[in-house]
Amino acid sequence: MAELESPRGAVNVGHSPLLQQAPATPAAAADAGQSPRQAELSNARRKFSSTLESDVLDYLHYGPAQLEDCVTTMHTIFNNIVTHPDEPKYRKIKAANKAYLKHVATVHRADDLMLQAGWRPKVVDLEKAWVWEYEPSSHEFRVLVEAVEVLGRAMQTLHAKAERKRKEDEERKSRHAEERERIRLALEDDRLQRQVAQELTAARSHAAQ
Repeated sequence: MAELESPRGAVNVGHSPLLQQAPATPAAAADAGQSPRQAELSNARRKFSSTLESDVLDYLHYGPAQLEDCVTTMHTIFNNIVTHPDEPKYRKIKAANKAYLKHVATVHRADDLMLQAGWRPKVVDLEKAWVWEYEPSSHEFRVLVEAVEVLGRAMQTLHAKAERKRKEDEERKSRHAEERERIRLALEDDRLQRQVAQELTAARSHAAQ
């Protein structure tokens, strides 16, 4: 069974890399000098990138760190096949795999990216699993390579956003802590002033007797 532990890759960032590159129609592909096979691959990349950016990277419901974990985990799953195309253990991921459940299954529409990259849900040895069954010479393998590149670009963008969010959270917590300390000191100062005033009043009352 494939392990999902892998260092984060470093890939050049480019926003909407597919939408700027891939002709959307056969006529556009012909104008761009692409063969039908190249056009098919470009359109597969376009669809994958569009699903990722429009549906999966939902910053309204997920934080940058959670999306980064999702994209990084999928990148690892896909890239394991690209870098080890003849290794069977990377071609099957149990649906109950802890990393998959924690980082991918929890993000809406992430399974659509699995499907578009050639993975298929199956029952293997009485367990639900995602299986990738194509040859390295296949069109599906080239689509998987494109998916790895798109995910790699997204990883670095998400990492930058997650770091920015982390720093903003730390700064906000620091400001809140400073404000709480200011209030505590002000209350303590007020308490001491009232205590001194009470002691002076008591001393004067005692002296007047």
